[in-house]
Amino acid sequence: MDTKKVQALLAAIDLGSLTAAASELGYTQSGLTHMMNSLETELGLNLLLRSKSGVRLSPAGQELLPELRSLADAAEELNQAAERLRQRNCSTLRLGAYSSIARHWVPQIMADYRKVCPDTKVSLTMDGLLELYTAVRDDELDCIMTSYDESLAQGLGWIPLWEDELVAVLPENFPLEGDVLPVERFDGTQFLMPSQGADTYILPIFSASPRKVEPHIITTNLDDESIVSMVEHGLGVSLLSRLVVKGMNYQVKIVPISPKYFRSLGIIVSEKHMHDKNIRRLISCSQSIITAKYGSPAL
Repeated sequence: MDTKKVQALLAAIDLGSLTAAASELGYTQSGLTHMMNSLETELGLNLLLRSKSGVRLSPAGQELLPELRSLADAAEELNQAAERLRQRNCSTLRLGAYSSIARHWVPQIMADYRKVCPDTKVSLTMDGLLELYTAVRDDELDCIMTSYDESLAQGLGWIPLWEDELVAVLPENFPLEGDVLPVERFDGTQFLMPSQGADTYILPIFSASPRKVEPHIITTNLDDESIVSMVEHGLGVSLLSRLVVKGMNYQVKIVPISPKYFRSLGIIVSEKHMHDKNIRRLISCSQSIITAKYGSPAL
């Protein structure tokens, strides 16, 4: 059934006139009359009572009115949903990322992406781990570039890109024996926990040590540079990744830890968007850029 006929019928009833409905919908009066006749023939029922004063529903039309309105509403909702999908798939990509990834990866990736998708607009949102995962799960973002968190990634697609080494960030006067900091040295320190969500991959490092490691954790909601600045001023130590500290100019010691630990960086996307052409092209561009920068991407 052509839902345009139903919508035209409802307009005629609401306005009380075929002439008014035709003007409202952009039809000729004869064209609208033909639509009404066709709908009545299709249903095998007389739906309208016509008179010089206008039109009103017949008893059969009155009985079918709730179903006719439901059908028209459902058609409108379908059209709106399809339009949103067309806009997302064909013209807009909603991307979320860590600030460090936004600084060091996204500009190059977007430059390549623009070459293969010149007509696609990209919106970029920077946020923390929990906020990014929540946004992609709630369909507020199409995909995110972030670190992998097993508990948060349930039911989402994961495309790994790189293993980012975690390093100790220490005040310049922090006593070191050698060029590596054993994880046990964090025991008893004032430890500045990075932004919300970082504890999901940092705390397991302490608990995995054969020797009990219990730093005095100071919870923060600060950006990465603020954490490093606090370390510079002797307010504690921290663990960040090499990508995060890259390019920062502070008077601190950046040293590897022993044993080594990494956070997996990549792209998270909801399963229903995994085959969207825009996202597949973004994944391809990202893999090419990471391979060019570091070698083979993460597996």
